[in-house]
Amino acid sequence: MEAVYEIARRPAQRITGRIWEGTFVEAADGAVHRLIAETQEHRRRTHPRDHSALIGLSWNVRPEGFSYLVGYVGDDHTTFAEPEHRDLPAMLFATTIHHPEDGDVFVQYRRMYDWIAAEGHIVDATCLQYREEYEAGFVSPSASSLRLMVPIR
Repeated sequence: MEAVYEIARRPAQRITGRIWEGTFVEAADGAVHRLIAETQEHRRRTHPRDHSALIGLSWNVRPEGFSYLVGYVGDDHTTFAEPEHRDLPAMLFATTIHHPEDGDVFVQYRRMYDWIAAEGHIVDATCLQYREEYEAGFVSPSASSLRLMVPIR
């Protein structure tokens, strides 16, 4: 399936959740996916009727690793025992939906970077490298779709 890339805006938002920091190897071994699953399960217990998208924000903090905030839009003190947050300005993103049959997420990101450059946009990693949006019930990129987003200007 050929990816469709678009430009999307997100308003200024506070994303409240938990921050994971680790290496790319730890992430590949499932650390981020475990955090996503734990967060979704806790949210289902505390807000059974809420089907808000789970947000993942990634920013590089060192050559071998990164930080990843998994959370929800707004102030959320019931899903998380000790919530952390990140306030984002209004932002512009290149975006696409990644489907399980699309293969490796990072291959899709590389294609997005090529599309961004070809369209004359510039990646803006001032606040973050990636934003991902997971629908309620997300399992993994090999089993569920998710929205991939790269900040641009």
